[in-house]
Amino acid sequence: MATVQRFRQRLRLLGDYLLTCRSGIRKKVEARLKQRTYLLESSDLYSVLDFRQIADSQYESFLQSLIQFSCKHVHHCDLCTQRGFICQICHVDDIIFPFQFDTTSRCMACKTVFHSSCKAQSVACPRCERLQRYKERDLLE
Repeated sequence: MATVQRFRQRLRLLGDYLLTCRSGIRKKVEARLKQRTYLLESSDLYSVLDFRQIADSQYESFLQSLIQFSCKHVHHCDLCTQRGFICQICHVDDIIFPFQFDTTSRCMACKTVFHSSCKAQSVACPRCERLQRYKERDLLE
């Protein structure tokens, strides 16, 4: 069940991209979901069909296929990639996304995405530090 929950969290984060993309991908994804759009909106909501598929060991493969389809779109869509992140620690130009659980981590406060290896070497979030400096500067003025 932990694997299912992790897949659901990834799918929900992918939903942030798919549901707002103007390329028309939403209709294609909704056709694959077959009236289960809640999968893109919440990682905690389950239907009876979901539980049946979990019991029949079909749910993980269903979620994996949705994740693969969705990731492929996000990584190749100009509109979606513009909403990706650049690691603010190493500043490498590759675009990273919050649904890439294996290679990224997020700041719990500001939700910025970093490479996991970069975040492990850094004590504090550079964006949170920058925002704090702005607040302090504004208080002085």
